[in-house]
Amino acid sequence: MSRSTQATMQEAVLRALRALIAALSRSARTIEARTGVTNAQLFVLQQLQTEEALGINALAARARTGQSAVSIVVRRLVRRGLVSRRRSAADGRRVGVSLTIAGRALVRQAPEPPTTRMLAAVGRLDHRDLRALARGLTALVSAMGIAGETPSMLFERDGNRRTRARRSDR
Repeated sequence: MSRSTQATMQEAVLRALRALIAALSRSARTIEARTGVTNAQLFVLQQLQTEEALGINALAARARTGQSAVSIVVRRLVRRGLVSRRRSAADGRRVGVSLTIAGRALVRQAPEPPTTRMLAAVGRLDHRDLRALARGLTALVSAMGIAGETPSMLFERDGNRRTRARRSDR
């Protein structure tokens, strides 16, 4: 590949990433200003709107993220009185998370969070494009040296932690 082709492709990648990050950031800031909750918190609240109660693992599966990232968000929502946790009557080991009256009221007035839009867009990609995107983004994260980080949910503050393996490398 020629240098000019390489430079053109790099510019295209950076332009696309900038557009994506800017649009997601703007949307997340607008949501927080309108609702008082973060994008990640609103996403979790909206997932709970369709079910009586969901477990942390079910919420994590819907968000396509880890259980620990969702647990942090749920804990913050419990503190704010927007969700409650209850032990399952059928299985006392399981804890269900559900919306409170305040949480339901917030969700009714809230716009669609950027996470929902992005998951829908990723879901519309054909298999070939999805595989190429996954391969490319994974390579970029690796090249940046951040592959070992445990990411928080999108636009959730103070949730970005390094894994134990990465910490021991320092």
